[in-house]
Amino acid sequence: MSDPPKLAGLESHRVPLLPPACYYIPDFITSEEEAYLLRKVGETPQPKWKTVGSGRRLCYWGGTMSKNSVLLPEPMPDWLSTFPDIVERIDAFLDAAAEAPSGDAKGKDRVLGINQVLVNEYHSGQGISPHEDGPAFRPLVATLSLGAPTILDIHHYVSPTAPSPPMIATEGDSGRAIAAVPLGHVLLMPRSLFILTGSLYSSHLHGIAARERDSFIAPEREEKEAIASDVAAPDQAAAGDEGGADQLPRSTSKAKADANVVANASLLGLDALPRDAFTYERGTRVSLTFRHANKVLKGGAFGLAAGGLRRS
Repeated sequence: MSDPPKLAGLESHRVPLLPPACYYIPDFITSEEEAYLLRKVGETPQPKWKTVGSGRRLCYWGGTMSKNSVLLPEPMPDWLSTFPDIVERIDAFLDAAAEAPSGDAKGKDRVLGINQVLVNEYHSGQGISPHEDGPAFRPLVATLSLGAPTILDIHHYVSPTAPSPPMIATEGDSGRAIAAVPLGHVLLMPRSLFILTGSLYSSHLHGIAARERDSFIAPEREEKEAIASDVAAPDQAAAGDEGGADQLPRSTSKAKADANVVANASLLGLDALPRDAFTYERGTRVSLTFRHANKVLKGGAFGLAAGGLRRS
């Protein structure tokens, strides 16, 4: 696996309180672009979808992976590569963040060089088990969230030599046991771009718990700030009711015990609000995960017979 790129230009978007590195960029696309992308995903032909787990659907654009971790390439659809040209926008964004020159169209010299897009559709109550994207891809992925918000959990493997939370009964992709308690949580709002790289890609796992409601809270602040916030809470809560469609309602104090502490609270502006739990009912969420497969078959599926393989 190649070394992950250094994205110095995104330092202000780096999610704190987690191992290096992940980045959260709110409102990467407009609400009009979001609506367009959701419509195009909804027009995906039924045979292209694959149903897994508890009914979650997924599909691939740009090609599928063989059992030997080789991409069998297919052309990207126009709604990803022409308008609103999300593929090029993300590639150029990451190139600029790494202060790298733009590469050729095949992605050889690009920081990411997107050649596959994974689409996941989550309905309320659906999630995805902790997993790694693995060494078949460059150690850098970018995920665009559409529709409803969700909480992404960051997991770590149980260390045989250091203290760790209790083990989950199941094992990860590599057969190693996973700690029962997630290492951290990230709130993914609609239209946001979430970038995962470094040790969070190579030695940690990520997943989404299968549930119908999420509750979350910002990390602890100094006690005097918390007291001041609690005093101001009623007036600020009333003002918050007049927010936009993406504003999440505050829960009662009863939800605090079950609330997930979201590491990107400061990037969402939540750390400046009263230390109250927020809650919402999950709706339908669509994620587009942009990545680069390291091995690509020449000629796509038609190259299988010839056995043509090249590295991109």
